[in-house]
Amino acid sequence: MLSALWNLTLAAAAVAVAAVFQLGLIAPGDAFFLAVAIVLVFTGQQLIAREDMGLAAAAHSLVTQPESYRSRLGYLSYVACLALGTLVAVQVAALAV
Repeated sequence: MLSALWNLTLAAAAVAVAAVFQLGLIAPGDAFFLAVAIVLVFTGQQLIAREDMGLAAAAHSLVTQPESYRSRLGYLSYVACLALGTLVAVQVAALAV
């Protein structure tokens, strides 16, 4: 239950950062920092959950093996955070050019 709440909280934070950035209510640098921080925290949490695997196997299982998650919600939350974090990072990089 706590894991599901944590997953939903991180996914909601990623959605909020992306939405606030799209609306222009946050500076691009701040949006980039927040989006990357959310992805790093979520990735760290998932790697810790796979501490019995080697680092390469754990990193590979994050995206390619949805059955390695406790629930489908965890996998979907992680993929959503990755997608939104990537969207914000690419948009901020495009603004910097």
